[in-house]
Amino acid sequence: MKRITTLGRGRILIILNKVPFFKAFTSFEKEKVIDTEASFYVAQEDEYIIEQNTLDTAFFILLSGSARVTLDGIEAPLANMGPGDFFGEIAFIQNTPRTSNVIANEVCILLKVDRRLLGALNADIREKFKDQVIIKLAGMVAAKNNDLEK
Repeated sequence: MKRITTLGRGRILIILNKVPFFKAFTSFEKEKVIDTEASFYVAQEDEYIIEQNTLDTAFFILLSGSARVTLDGIEAPLANMGPGDFFGEIAFIQNTPRTSNVIANEVCILLKVDRRLLGALNADIREKFKDQVIIKLAGMVAAKNNDLEK
């Protein structure tokens, strides 16, 4: 993946306004994320965004494009991701190796969220990032519970 430095503040704000992850963020909060040395990346088609078993404590928010989640040795994707989806949160929270691969299906633009970025944001904005992660994890637990009940 390659870090993007040429998108421009206005274009990034337009992208963030379209992404469901940032729906609860005010315009001011989105601008603060952009202005806080946020790292934006581009991944090309079939490029690995995350590699299983590697160590990295950042997670990524998919801003445009699509990606698939796979496991080493298994060809069929476990899931497909689109704008607003995020991944890598388990390694971010637990400081453990990556549990799966995430591979770009097409050109993707991503926001890298790491402790440096979150630490530079005010508490209200950090809480909104945390809320999104909690909502996703709670949904995963609920889905597992539903599967167990069947």
